[in-house]
Amino acid sequence: MRKQVVGATVLSFLAGLSIKSSIASDLDTTTHFARSGVAYVAKGNQASHYRLIFIHGSPGNKEVYEAYLKDAWLLENAELISVDRVGYGQSPKALAADLDSQSKSIESLLSKDKVNILIGHSLGGPIALNLALMFPNLVQGMVLVAPAFDPKLEEPKWYNELADTWLVSVFLSDNWKKSNGEMMPLADELSKLSNKDWGLLDSVPVTLIHGDEDNIADPKNSIFAIQRLTGAEKKLIEVQGAGHFILWQNTPMVINEIKKLISIADFNRP
Repeated sequence: MRKQVVGATVLSFLAGLSIKSSIASDLDTTTHFARSGVAYVAKGNQASHYRLIFIHGSPGNKEVYEAYLKDAWLLENAELISVDRVGYGQSPKALAADLDSQSKSIESLLSKDKVNILIGHSLGGPIALNLALMFPNLVQGMVLVAPAFDPKLEEPKWYNELADTWLVSVFLSDNWKKSNGEMMPLADELSKLSNKDWGLLDSVPVTLIHGDEDNIADPKNSIFAIQRLTGAEKKLIEVQGAGHFILWQNTPMVINEIKKLISIADFNRP
């Protein structure tokens, strides 16, 4: 995950090129705000009893899920919500590097009257799982794409330490400063997460999707998670030749897994 920061630094100095996580969007959608101040867009079938909540990585914004928010099947069969996490997009700008704060900021979007399914990419993965652990009765399924879970794999690297200095941080965009601010304590945050009772999710279907060539979030992160997830309907899909951006490069496959999980989550409907 932290190689993102290296890429950001190189781009800032050499090219200033944009990346997928900060793309502009042509989504014709009104921005709403949750009680926590978190910004989100809502599309799809508002009458559906399925609510899909999309959580982006670090950095990112609600627009990174544009392809999912435009998918005809999802639009017809589910209510779709994509959030700007705290610190990004139109949400409150202050850095919130702890998983609990990020999760609590999304909690009000969980419906007591619908089947809530969380889709998280990269850092959005542990945030989604942490949210489910905090409110296990309000989450009926998760699809976690290229997530980070193993504390040992997410210790700060030398380039995180470097990016944390004023000499380098002055050249980074605000989004990348916040991203590095999330990376620095991530190992400690994941350690706290790993010590929680994942057994609370025994009845919750969880699908992990990870590319075997992911050099940002090591594929072993998903192995770490699947070994700790107990109960029925837990699976890990390892995609040959795919990297960290599988969310965009393998969109049809991810959507297909979301469809499968919806059919399973229905049995756990409140």
